[in-house]
Amino acid sequence: MGKSKFIKQFGLFVAAFLLVINFNSCKDDEEENKKSNGASADYTCIVLNQGNYNDASGSISTIDKNGEVTNQVYKYANAYPLASIIESGFIDRGKLILICNNEDKIEVLNISDFKTLFTIKGIVTPRYGTVADGALFVTSVPDWNNQEGFVYKINLSAAKIDTFIKLDGQPEGIITQNGKIVVGEGNKVKVINPTTLAVEKVVKGPGFLSAKHFTKDKDNNVWASFVGYDASYNATGGISKLNFSKDSVDNFAQLSNIAGEGHLCTNPDKTEILYRTIVGAYTEDEKSGISSYDIDSKSEKEIVSGDGFYGFNVDPENGDIYTANINGWRTNSTLLIYDAQGNAKSTEQTVGVGACRFIFP
Repeated sequence: MGKSKFIKQFGLFVAAFLLVINFNSCKDDEEENKKSNGASADYTCIVLNQGNYNDASGSISTIDKNGEVTNQVYKYANAYPLASIIESGFIDRGKLILICNNEDKIEVLNISDFKTLFTIKGIVTPRYGTVADGALFVTSVPDWNNQEGFVYKINLSAAKIDTFIKLDGQPEGIITQNGKIVVGEGNKVKVINPTTLAVEKVVKGPGFLSAKHFTKDKDNNVWASFVGYDASYNATGGISKLNFSKDSVDNFAQLSNIAGEGHLCTNPDKTEILYRTIVGAYTEDEKSGISSYDIDSKSEKEIVSGDGFYGFNVDPENGDIYTANINGWRTNSTLLIYDAQGNAKSTEQTVGVGACRFIFP
């Protein structure tokens, strides 16, 4: 074979080889884009990933009707990362409201495309929020060493802070009930007028346990979690239905191993209250579980147990339980989905770091 002919054939071989490589690379890019570039229009669950505090690596994932995960939705929708951690969030009238700290801000997104509509700053360590009369109310604990905090009122139409009220204890969860704002503050629950921000009612919790979070049952009663330790109750925590006509809670139900953050949700018919449990001392991969309290029978049962659970929620349509193993905050979280009886359903896909909130549109 002549030298020129050999060079020509060798060149054709190299070109064909590069074409195959480029084709496979494009296929790989395409597959990656399916998982990390833009939310599916038919998503059934939004996952808020808290992120690592030091890295401010909060992010959003979505899960579509086929169970496929799309990661980094905020980053690709806005062409830049969130650059914060996500403490909580919820949907209100077509908007996804993200309550973030480090950096402290509230991001209001268009739920259809996850693009930022506006950002609110000026609240130190915002925690949780609710909406009443078109205004957003957010709890804040600017200094965990001081027993005080704030509830801020934010005008969503004007995208600015209107006013605030200072509280004697550290506020955490917050909910709207009958046009009023209900907030946990230390070992009390306070009812606040959303127009004047005046405290209209104070309901004292059991002993020295701290009020944390809320949910509502089938009769629209508000239940609160109370956690900590109180020797008189020999209790580390439990829940109680709030009786706003009294100055103290009714029928405190002590719950086994309820986790310290006290997050609550209900099953679809709102006859059971679900909560996270932990066993033993805290570790990065602590033994975790999801249990339920039956409101009528006043009994509790463990539904599922595992490692490294953090946040969780229940699909209001079918009762599936969504949670994740956060893998010690070292890497992306492993998505875990169980049916209402605790049978595993997920294929263990990964979502973002510190998956904490699961929101169903």
